Amino acid sequence: MARRTKEEAQATREGILDAARDCFHEHGVAGASLAMIGNRAGFTRGAVYWHFKNKTEVLEALVKRERLPFIERLRRSCSAQRTTPVLDLRSALLVTLDELARDDRGRQTMEIMLRNDLSAESVAMQRIHKENAQEQMEIYTRVFTRARELGQLREFAEPRTMARMLHTCLTGVIYNAMIQPELFDIRRDFQQILDVVLYAHVKEGVFTCGAEPSPLPLD
Repeated sequence: MARRTKEEAQATREGILDAARDCFHEHGVAGASLAMIGNRAGFTRGAVYWHFKNKTEVLEALVKRERLPFIERLRRSCSAQRTTPVLDLRSALLVTLDELARDDRGRQTMEIMLRNDLSAESVAMQRIHKENAQEQMEIYTRVFTRARELGQLREFAEPRTMARMLHTCLTGVIYNAMIQPELFDIRRDFQQILDVVLYAHVKEGVFTCGAEPSPLPLD
């Protein structure tokens, strides 16, 4: 019985987050309310408050849920047990961008994150953006540091500079693909930009420009 109750609670939480994503996307974070989210999910307002004390908590949980598979892939790419950090990072990014290009739910969440207004929720979103960016760039730096230890980077390549460049390219492609989808293809354009950045800093033979992603590391 306890297990069933736990599973039911988790299902309720997931339903609330699904409804929140739809409401935030349709009405904006500031224009949505917990009551609206509860109605969309088919739950009472009390059920929503049992899981989340306010709208900011819902927003944070939604972003964390959608981002989790991506960040787990990135973490595996800097494993000290592997010797292909550049290939692993490239695969993690390309697989994630391919999912984003094909998944309406993922794109909706990204569009929510890209919007800004003067609400408290937008202030919270800016904080989430900064924290996520810092975490991702630290992982990128560890990947490129590992590649340098393995002798896979060109002599002038500096891991932190590469991390900043990669993050700027990733966010730039995503942003433009969201606001100008008729001009930008998120999968095509990011792969081309990613390979240019890597080619400029990584020694020949480490990866192949234009190649499909290698199998993702499981360790």
